Amino acid sequence: MPSPELMRETVLRYLRLVGENDLEAVLALFAHSISVEDPVGGPPGTHVLGKEDVSAFFKKGFARSSPSPMLTGPVVTTGGDEVAVPFTLRLTLGKEIHELDVIDVIQFDESGKIISLRAFWNYDERRESSG
Repeated sequence: MPSPELMRETVLRYLRLVGENDLEAVLALFAHSISVEDPVGGPPGTHVLGKEDVSAFFKKGFARSSPSPMLTGPVVTTGGDEVAVPFTLRLTLGKEIHELDVIDVIQFDESGKIISLRAFWNYDERRESSG
């Protein structure tokens, strides 16, 4: 099981890389069997499995919205192999900038790769941002 320090460090790296829109570096953090639910309970196409489909999902999201996460609280680890991380996600949609409050719950394999990412957010709760 990865240490709390490794899990916390990986999650912070993940947020930084998403903000840089660095798809290849983000994918390097994931296990081949990665499962992403973004958002949890979302419509078809928002729960993707495997690195190839997750790659296409992130590529589309990066191109559509240039996501930029901003940590809003501590990365909380468990006694096991999961963390929860709260952040605000800034999305650039055309000429508009929106923000969403998000909590990601992320699970790791024994080697420290991310095997599950569940993003809790609701697009109806987005707010406009001045930039």
